[in-house]
Amino acid sequence: MTTPEDPVARLARVDDTDLAGAGSTAAARSLLTAIVAEPVVPRRSRTLRLVAAAGLTVALAAGAVLLGGPGGATSYASSAIEVRLEGGYFVARIKDPLAESAEFAKAFRAVGLDADITLVPVSPRLVGVMIEGWGGGRGTVRSSSDVEAPPGVDCAVRPADCTLVLRISEDSTGAVRYKIGRVAEPGEPLQDPDTSSTEPTSTGNASSGGTG
Repeated sequence: MTTPEDPVARLARVDDTDLAGAGSTAAARSLLTAIVAEPVVPRRSRTLRLVAAAGLTVALAAGAVLLGGPGGATSYASSAIEVRLEGGYFVARIKDPLAESAEFAKAFRAVGLDADITLVPVSPRLVGVMIEGWGGGRGTVRSSSDVEAPPGVDCAVRPADCTLVLRISEDSTGAVRYKIGRVAEPGEPLQDPDTSSTEPTSTGNASSGGTG
């Protein structure tokens, strides 16, 4: 009867004495030369790709996209606001009128502007209107606010379907604090300006001038 160990026992056996001097043969030297001559493939490029991918993941996780050139950022976008440089003005389109004011300020800081924007509930006719405006520090600020309508939409009738837009000149150097009207939520108290006051509080849809 043949056991499983029998075929193994019949296999050729090689010990250290049989291999003595084999490394100095012509065939062995030729094989060693071929192995040493093989080029080493650099792995750094893969590492750099991984680092770049990790950086992109962090940016996406932060929920904001910042684009710019040699002179600084020219655009910023998040779930609350989008800011782009258009024709000498930084144009801010409000995507979430109920977002915290800090989200808007962060966007303006990203493109080099010191702007604090507060959106308050108002009557439909005042949506997009600059209710109050204030400038501080030194420099000139040129700005305006209004609403943008999608095709076929009348913002006077359906203001909730329109986008709040604020424009601040690219060369503005002063700090600004604006209060702009937004669509009121159901049952929300309105903050329309008091037109009976002897001192006007509304700056209308545009403001310009120097601060200092």
